Amino acid sequence: MLRGWKLTVFGVVIVGATAVIAPLLHLVPFAKTIPLFILFLLFVSSLEIMEWTKRRVVKSKKHKKTL
Repeated sequence: MLRGWKLTVFGVVIVGATAVIAPLLHLVPFAKTIPLFILFLLFVSSLEIMEWTKRRVVKSKKHKKTL
C-alpha cells in the first residue's frame, strides 16, 4: 500500500500523464489541462505541508511531556 510521499508522487505522475494525454486524444484542450494540473500540484503540496506541520506539532508535544 502506498503511503506518504509515495502516494503523492504516484498521484502527480498519474495526473500529469492525463494532462498530457487528454489533449492528444482531443478530449480537452491544453489550455485547460495545464492550469488544472498546476491547481492539483498546489492542492497536493498544501496537504503535504499540513501533514508535515501536524507531525512537527505532535513530535514537539511528545518532547515536552518527557521533560
